[in-house]
Amino acid sequence: MKEHLKVAKKEMKDNVRPYQVYGYYLGIPIIVIAVFILSFLGIDLNSVGVIIFVFTILAHIGVRKLTLVSKRKYVAPIIMYVAEAIGFLIGILMISEIYSGGTGDVSLGLMGLIVFPLEIVAIIFFFLTANDIKKAYPTMKEDSTKAREDYLTIKRNS
Repeated sequence: MKEHLKVAKKEMKDNVRPYQVYGYYLGIPIIVIAVFILSFLGIDLNSVGVIIFVFTILAHIGVRKLTLVSKRKYVAPIIMYVAEAIGFLIGILMISEIYSGGTGDVSLGLMGLIVFPLEIVAIIFFFLTANDIKKAYPTMKEDSTKAREDYLTIKRNS
């Protein structure tokens, strides 16, 4: 019975993964767009970038196990990693510029010219990959729900 429960749990994880990753690939760009809009309105969101970065890593880990999706699935997370790294380096440059008596405007301008377009491209690839996931797994929501129900039924009976 314990082996049957392990098999059911593995099946549940495999069947839930496409729907979960699809949610990540839709949620991340929507949150990034919301952060852009809020920052243009002057609302400061300090730690949202770290949260987006963590969810990007989770999405990247999950999507690599989806074999039916094209290789384009790796592009959006990698662009986000590059944008985060460049933003971090330019942030260090901005701090050193301010420390040496400058205003940091040049570094901030560079960040806007480099990181912002990279994130726009990443948003586009997140949506394209979400569409690819939806095409590759057309019944992912039903499969996810059924797998969860089957697992919970087996778990209750054991």
